[in-house]
Amino acid sequence: MDEQASSRRSRSFSSASSSVSNLSKDRSRSNSKKRNFRNKKKQTKRVKHTVEFPSLDQQLINFEQFQELYVNNDIPTEKLRLLYQTYERKWENKQKELFFDQHKDEPWIQDKYNPVNRREFQEERNQLAQNRFNEFLKQYNMGGFNNINLTLSEIQLMELFELNDHFYNDDPDVPFWEFQLKESVDITKAPFFGCDPNQNSVFIKNVPLPLSRAEVVKALSQMNGYVSLTLSEPSKMQNYTRIGWVSFDGEEYCNNCVNDESITIKGHVLQFQKQQEKRKFVRIFKSVEYNKLLKDLQHQRELIKVLDKEKGISGNPLLEGPLKDRDDPTFNRQLDIQTLYLRRIHNYCYWSGAEFSDYRLLVSKVGYHFFRLDSKKKCNLEWQEIIQALCNRRREESNDELPLNELIDNEIILMGLKQGKTRQKDAFPCIFCEKQFQGGSYLIKHISSKHEKQYWEHQQSLRQQVIDQQMAANHKIERISKATIQRQIFVKGAIDELQLQETKVQLPINFAPRVQQRQYKDLDSIAQEKTQPAIMFQIRETKVNYNDI
Repeated sequence: MDEQASSRRSRSFSSASSSVSNLSKDRSRSNSKKRNFRNKKKQTKRVKHTVEFPSLDQQLINFEQFQELYVNNDIPTEKLRLLYQTYERKWENKQKELFFDQHKDEPWIQDKYNPVNRREFQEERNQLAQNRFNEFLKQYNMGGFNNINLTLSEIQLMELFELNDHFYNDDPDVPFWEFQLKESVDITKAPFFGCDPNQNSVFIKNVPLPLSRAEVVKALSQMNGYVSLTLSEPSKMQNYTRIGWVSFDGEEYCNNCVNDESITIKGHVLQFQKQQEKRKFVRIFKSVEYNKLLKDLQHQRELIKVLDKEKGISGNPLLEGPLKDRDDPTFNRQLDIQTLYLRRIHNYCYWSGAEFSDYRLLVSKVGYHFFRLDSKKKCNLEWQEIIQALCNRRREESNDELPLNELIDNEIILMGLKQGKTRQKDAFPCIFCEKQFQGGSYLIKHISSKHEKQYWEHQQSLRQQVIDQQMAANHKIERISKATIQRQIFVKGAIDELQLQETKVQLPINFAPRVQQRQYKDLDSIAQEKTQPAIMFQIRETKVNYNDI
């Protein structure tokens, strides 16, 4: 037995020795390969070309002029074209900054970027959403949506829509069709229950830039039956004027407004006319996978919870009770009612993955309605997964901007953190005394109660500074969103840019841009280190609407 054990040990030792020897040989070969790779990499090292761009304050030069500037730099033409594209982008951003600086005190710019004006507009939208919810709730409790049906057959397509060549185009990369409704079809009635923004509204031909949105709303709210106002972006083709639409609570109020012909605000005349009837277009989602509809139903309900909370809506019966099973005969009805609710109350088109601040914008961008085709049409684009991922991302975000007083409070907290006094770990020092607090909210309560006069003075002195900072930040957000809108719509885990290049997927152009906005995290987590306080930021993607105010 001893001899056998000794033999096993010797064999084991010899095998281990050979293994170590082989391992060392493998390592040496691997190191040799790495050295050869480094040498090759050094030999093929790219030459970096650093150039100084022409002044961005001057007029944009064309590529030929750009090429002449660097003719002696020995830069390949392909590399020079990339540099010229960078120059164009920098020049465009610089021009936008200059334009913003020149016009930032004008009312229409203040409406667009001033945090106070934006907050007022958000509160106005929240109130309108609550009013729409109350109307929806009455109709829902009376069983008004029991016969809703947003799933169409191909026979119904023939009956309802003006079919064109696009109907027969089965491009797998286009997830939906667009059709014009026949003039005889009333989409506002059962079984569709859509809304027509042209009903009970009048058109404003010219809204001058010197008028702020608040001034126009104040004048219009004196009219009987006034509901809401929608303003367009200033048009370069129309001498930077804006057009608008005024919604009323009935046809008679619209007629009264048109008969009054005009109103005058600060010397500017607003003229009204009846909204002309336009051809209505809708979209048909052509590649529904029924085994995924249960996920859609669940995502819709969770999204409704988030949007209702943002707008101060409570007591929603759609959120009560268990989710319907796919085999339940009322499953489609629940799905359709939730789809309709998101459109009507929150201006969110679920099947487009797009959200708008105004129902008129939603209709103009994604149509009067979005139906599903009851057919087994195939589509290579996993559109259902994309819209579910967009829905998930929206549920994790918040569109609410911080009120101005909270932004000022954050600035006061930063002043304390930047002071040179020694402080305890994770503590928030008071800028007026030696006390320190474990939470930013406690610090603000202390300052507002114990140093009321100084707190009020700081509120007043920091107000304009914070407004200017937020306006610049909001303007930068818009520039980033317009420059990177194509990249922003991709959702991790659903589709990426490499897949886009490989499959040449064509996504719709009316995606609502979602861009990054930097904002402080909760006040209790701003301070992080004792020696050098680090400000913690929460990077969150949020919807920025710049086509409506």
